[in-house]
Amino acid sequence: MKKNITIVLVSYQSSRKLSIFIKKLSSNVPIWIIDNSYDFSLKKIFKKNKNVKIFIGKNKGYSSSINFAAKKIKTQYFLVVQPDVKGINDAVLREFFKYAKIIKDNFSVIGPHFLNPSKKGHFQTSLKYKIKQIHNVHGSTMFFNKKNFLENKGFDKNIFLYWEETDYTKRCLKNGYPAYQLNTVKVTHEKGETVSTKNNEEEVKLKNLYIWHFIWSKYYYYNKHFGRLLSILFFLPIFIRILFRMMIYRNRNRTKYVKYLCRFDGLKSSLQKKKSLMRLDTIAKKKFF
Repeated sequence: MKKNITIVLVSYQSSRKLSIFIKKLSSNVPIWIIDNSYDFSLKKIFKKNKNVKIFIGKNKGYSSSINFAAKKIKTQYFLVVQPDVKGINDAVLREFFKYAKIIKDNFSVIGPHFLNPSKKGHFQTSLKYKIKQIHNVHGSTMFFNKKNFLENKGFDKNIFLYWEETDYTKRCLKNGYPAYQLNTVKVTHEKGETVSTKNNEEEVKLKNLYIWHFIWSKYYYYNKHFGRLLSILFFLPIFIRILFRMMIYRNRNRTKYVKYLCRFDGLKSSLQKKKSLMRLDTIAKKKFF
């Protein structure tokens, strides 16, 4: 079983979380770390872990990192998981492998049951069934069959962060590959972010960067699947609310003003069909902070 599954970890300044995560797994489980922060210390940290491969390159986003791994890995299956997910171990891998065979590999992606489902976006279904077809899974923990993933052209490389799994599962369902939730696998997703921040200011910048990417990707997804006219009609009230709140907070609360300014800029960029190019350095150039 272990020779048929590779664990893929997409990392950005996550060395501490990676170390904790990898300790929970056997040394014969293949693990790939795709690092997007030029953290060359990872090679030293995991030097003795012969089952761990580290790839360090230009940060092209979550989607591109997973696509890269899917094309290179040698195993039939791979599990994409964020380092801040707790509960992943050898038994979990066996469960994913077992139920992939039960449903005869006819799936786009299989996700777990989250023990903290209150977090927005962590899709859940009833525990009545051990495995249940659902419309989408959360991107923090995704089990794939490599053949199915590549056949459905993987993730959309234009999406840097957020909504990539939603776009993927929607495309796959049209091709006859449903998504599933495996309730025999129970995990906890602590924060929803994989970055270990050094200070409060950096944390605020990252949160606003995530806000920018979330709304950019959301509009991109709607425009891609429902067309420009319906997307504009759907987002028009959102756009107006953002502008209204920017006006309210402009001279009252700088933190909240910047938050909505990032939302405004992200949505505007997506409406203008600009690429999802916002990064920490470019967001600084825009003088958001």
